[in-house]
Amino acid sequence: MSRARVVKPETLLPEAPEAIFLFRSCTGSLEYPGTENAIKEVMERLGVQVVMDPDQTCCSGYLLTCSAYLPPLSLAVTARNLALVERKNLDTYVFCNGCYGYNRELAHLLKSNPAYMDMANGLIEQWGYRYEGKTRIFHVQELYYRLRERIAEKVVRPLTGLRVGVHYGCHYVAQQYDILADGGYPTFHEEIIELLGGTPVFYRERQLCCGYSVGRGFTHKEDLVQPHLQRKFQSAQEEGVELMTTVCPGCNTALDREQPNLAARDMGEFNIPVIDLGQLIGLALGVPLKKLGFAANTIKLDPVLRKLGLEETS
Repeated sequence: MSRARVVKPETLLPEAPEAIFLFRSCTGSLEYPGTENAIKEVMERLGVQVVMDPDQTCCSGYLLTCSAYLPPLSLAVTARNLALVERKNLDTYVFCNGCYGYNRELAHLLKSNPAYMDMANGLIEQWGYRYEGKTRIFHVQELYYRLRERIAEKVVRPLTGLRVGVHYGCHYVAQQYDILADGGYPTFHEEIIELLGGTPVFYRERQLCCGYSVGRGFTHKEDLVQPHLQRKFQSAQEEGVELMTTVCPGCNTALDREQPNLAARDMGEFNIPVIDLGQLIGLALGVPLKKLGFAANTIKLDPVLRKLGLEETS
């Protein structure tokens, strides 16, 4: 049976869930813990229970990409993590484009190849786990968009006058089926920003990748990644972007942490703060700033907060 690449949120999620399993991101938890906490705070305000499990591990996708080991190990890791979710009879929601892509693709390999499923289960059953392929995998941004009207009703800090440029991330918009928009001309983030009272900015290079795949980020920063980012930020600066949002901690790391390096190499002073879309929603919904984790940012949000009439310590 063929599957559509781009689907409506009501088709993807016919009913809003009462509870979700939130799949932790190692990059998010280590680099920007406020991204994870923002999701919990936002979901609480939206009436959705967030369930987690300390037994969950990294999705292992980065190490697989770097050829640190053979694919069978990642298949077993995926099977074990998703088996945890199946014990709770929930669907899996991720907030990292990498976790989304790796979990979906590896789950597909397991479910479509009985030999792979048997191999993975043969490994994890030694510790009492078994994966059946029942839990579905979503990105939490899909739930935001599905609940966009509920979000709009709960805005208490409208983002009036704030010019926001979005970054979708290639690991989501490059997926082959069942996503909200492909890389052609996505707009669902901008729709959410408008509902929050902000002004979405369609800067020229909004669809440009962050350039920070594992190998390039560690081995080719100066000659590949930084010129790539310079082009993106120049485009955003020209259009007056005051804040940039992501839905992937890896993209957030590239776009936030590399800005001082660009300045040090005389490639531009941009000073555009970068946060997760969930943090932006949390800001508009009245989540206390301390719970949103903005202190982890390299490029500080002080100008943005001042524009919204907020104090850093509120």
